[in-house]
Amino acid sequence: MTISWLPVIWTDILGSIAVLVLSGLCAIYSLRLLKKGSDQTFYHYLFLLTLSFLFFAVSRSFGHLVKQTLLFYNQDHLWLLIAPFSGAINTAAFIVVFSFGIYCNRSRIIHNELEQHKTHLSALVAEQTRELTATNLRLSQEIADRILTEKELEKAVYEFSAVMDAIDYGVLFMDDQLHSRIVNRAFLELWGLPHDFEARRPSLRELLEYNRYNNIYKVSDEEFEQYMDEREAQIRQGTIAPMILERKDGKILQYQCVVLPDGWRMLTYFDITELKKTQEKLAQSQKMEAIGMMAGGVAHDLNNILSGIVSYPDLLLMKLSENSKMRKPLEVIKESGQRASQVVADLLTVARGVAGSREICSLNTLIIEHLKSPEGMKMLSLYPEVQIKTALAPDLLNISCSSIHCKKCLMNLLLNSAEAIDGPGIIHIETKNQYLETPVAENQYMKTGEYAVVRITDNGKGIEAEDISHIFEPFYTKKILGRSGTGLGLAIVWNTVQEHNGTITVNSSEQGTSFEIYFPIIREELSNKAGAVDLAQLQGHDELLLIVDDERQQRDITAQMLSILGYRVETVASGEEALAFVRKQAVDLIVLDMIMAPGINGRQTYEQIIAYRPGQKAIIASGYSENEEVVKAQALGAGIFLRKPYTIEQIGIAVKNSLT
Repeated sequence: MTISWLPVIWTDILGSIAVLVLSGLCAIYSLRLLKKGSDQTFYHYLFLLTLSFLFFAVSRSFGHLVKQTLLFYNQDHLWLLIAPFSGAINTAAFIVVFSFGIYCNRSRIIHNELEQHKTHLSALVAEQTRELTATNLRLSQEIADRILTEKELEKAVYEFSAVMDAIDYGVLFMDDQLHSRIVNRAFLELWGLPHDFEARRPSLRELLEYNRYNNIYKVSDEEFEQYMDEREAQIRQGTIAPMILERKDGKILQYQCVVLPDGWRMLTYFDITELKKTQEKLAQSQKMEAIGMMAGGVAHDLNNILSGIVSYPDLLLMKLSENSKMRKPLEVIKESGQRASQVVADLLTVARGVAGSREICSLNTLIIEHLKSPEGMKMLSLYPEVQIKTALAPDLLNISCSSIHCKKCLMNLLLNSAEAIDGPGIIHIETKNQYLETPVAENQYMKTGEYAVVRITDNGKGIEAEDISHIFEPFYTKKILGRSGTGLGLAIVWNTVQEHNGTITVNSSEQGTSFEIYFPIIREELSNKAGAVDLAQLQGHDELLLIVDDERQQRDITAQMLSILGYRVETVASGEEALAFVRKQAVDLIVLDMIMAPGINGRQTYEQIIAYRPGQKAIIASGYSENEEVVKAQALGAGIFLRKPYTIEQIGIAVKNSLT
């Protein structure tokens, strides 16, 4: 060893340390520049180069140490073998380290980029997930809302259909092309349409054609086209006035079309058949009431006039001998007056006033008594080819009625049936008990309950359809004048039935006519009928009677009758005179006229009399029917109602019963 190895070693060591320190400072500085620099790629490579130099310096220093160690131990031959390769090894190590650093750095950059892309992708995925989640929530909400809307729509449709089907008149909705869209159950039933009608979507013209040929009276094609054109023109002009359609089955419909804002149309069909019938019955009732008021006024005046014709013959016949030539004319006058009074009684019946008391009767008994009466025998003699057959219910319940008027009803109906038969024929009379749960069509105001029913059926030619609604009107007749009475027959029947709270129905065809009368039953025993009364039993005992009547003739006749029967009689001409009389003198009985003019009427007179003389006895006499004023007077204490004109026997019985 030519030189000492210690200085060399220290030189290599110190040099290596200096190189390492310098490399470390370069690395630190490179890192700072890397963090601060904008061109990161350059500083990455600067950092790698510094590391490579650092590695090179370390390896170079390590090589010097190895060299000095070998020289120190005299291993020069080993060093000579290694020395040629040390520079190459250092250079190769530098390249390898630098390349590996570049690879690692590139890998790190790629890894960072991948991480960035991964982070970005994760962010995108998260954002898309959030958006998809929000979209899914919105879709779920929309689906839930749609389901709820569909359910609500389904419920609304169901409720609408239920409401539509609950409506008792036909409703049809058509679109702007005039095709059916919505229809209710009543419409289908009204026109007899199948249930799949709505699915066919028929047009308005097809519907009207169907209605025309199946339900409405047939009209010609020309008339139908004209109707369609006129109706469409009215609708387009905004006219929605209802029209009336009459069907083949007798139903009457009110049709109306309303154009909606969207061009749709709502068609309504009301069944107004019952309304029309009710209106007709109301009009008939009002007409009958008006005629009745007129008839009542006429009857009142006629009864006052007939009083002399009916009553005076009685008085004169009492004074004549049995063989007097005047008896026959007086009896004829009396009979004529009584017949005239019967016509007036018919007028009073038409006036809705059944004059006469009610009694418990059996329809079976009334029928038998009428058939055996002179009127019944006379009808059979007038129509010898007509047979009467009866089927009377043995358990028929009793009714409360005016037997005279019920018999007159039977007489008029039987006579009407006999006159409807041309040649041989049969009239059936049937009676039965019937419980009505619902009113009959002819009288919607009937009470439910038990009724005694009499049906009179003939096999005559029947009544024309246009006449049925008028047959109960007074003087409406197509019979032979002079043979068929006064024209009041069926009017009397109708009014009598109404006064008895009953109903009469009529069914007629070419095979004949059937009348059915419903009388409310009463669960009481039959009334006892009194026989004829001898005038001797009606004699009074000098009781004082006051006659109050505004008709002088009526006062005179009544006074003479009561005087003959043994009563003292005083007469006054008004209610005011009657009040003045009873203030001066008490009377046993007052015969009080109900209608007096001018001045107070009979009820007002009696009301003031009993205020002065409580318990005053009175009977009511009137040429009019038993009305509300009569009922009020009787409620105050007045007794029997006596209809003018009356015979001496009738007034004698009334006075006798009132005084006892």
